[in-house]
Amino acid sequence: MARLWTRARIAREEVRFLSARKIYNLAMEQIAPRLHWVRLPYRPTKITVESGNVCNLRCPLCPTGQGDRSAQKGMLPYDTFEKILDQLGKDLITLRLYNWGEPLLNKHIVKMCELAYARRVSVKISSHLNDLTPELAEGLLRAKVKKIYISADGATPESYAIYRRGGDWKVVMDNIKMLVAKKREMSAHFTRVIWLFHVFRHNEHEVPIARRLAEELGVELQLNKARTDMGKEIFETAEQALERDGHWLPESNEFLAFDREQKSAQREVMCTLPWKDTAINWDGKVLACCSVYSEKHHYGSIHERDFGEIWNGEMYTEARREIVGQSPTKDTICKTCKHNGYLFL
Repeated sequence: MARLWTRARIAREEVRFLSARKIYNLAMEQIAPRLHWVRLPYRPTKITVESGNVCNLRCPLCPTGQGDRSAQKGMLPYDTFEKILDQLGKDLITLRLYNWGEPLLNKHIVKMCELAYARRVSVKISSHLNDLTPELAEGLLRAKVKKIYISADGATPESYAIYRRGGDWKVVMDNIKMLVAKKREMSAHFTRVIWLFHVFRHNEHEVPIARRLAEELGVELQLNKARTDMGKEIFETAEQALERDGHWLPESNEFLAFDREQKSAQREVMCTLPWKDTAINWDGKVLACCSVYSEKHHYGSIHERDFGEIWNGEMYTEARREIVGQSPTKDTICKTCKHNGYLFL
């Protein structure tokens, strides 16, 4: 009976994020790319908002971890986040409040999550969890964050340290236990705690250990397929990426995001992200998707134009034309992505 009551409460929360307008958006997101529309009579239901492209770890396949300076560094100001919700909140179901940095380093993170929940938008965050405090844990749970992803790529301190450079495996495990205990104490059933385990060559043998450990910790385990340098990914061919970063990739094809024989990305259908998703940098610049690191490829800024104007502006419409093969007249980052084999018709 208690379990049924918990499920009912969770279902009630899920319904809270819906509206007739959002259901309309969801339907149009399915129709518009099939009909090859390039100007859209709706707005996206999912977006990524960069909480800050700053991190205190040095993960070698992440541009932030590498110290890449091609993007201006900064933290998302609260008033910019508020402006994003003012422009998009009535359309959104899901907001990912993270991208290239560590969201717990933003001092406004809990306040932002609270505002999103008040505006009926569900929030997901992804953290390496080295900086979690009891106060932060309580704040995130009280703000009813829908999903907290914990990026920890190893089931032992030794394998974890190979990729999550500067992190502390024991601290992460202790913080997971603390977060789960707080969740139980606060009856925060709506928030899901998910261990995000990126499978590399050096840790693929630990997958069975991670499964057992996740069960002991009381968290879900999500195994992510290995990728190459994330900042360079769409700017080069898969063959180039595999040649440089192949030593990171697992032996098993089960955990690989590439086709080794074809030396290509494993994508068989057309990318539909420009019809249903978007990414907004910490400084308000709108990017085609979360794979674009530098703001120099932006399609406009919410500080200069309303998001609706950007969504149906020249850059976005030209990007959609590129994807569906309608002979665009302007180059976009989507053209680069398609040229390198990451977009398919």
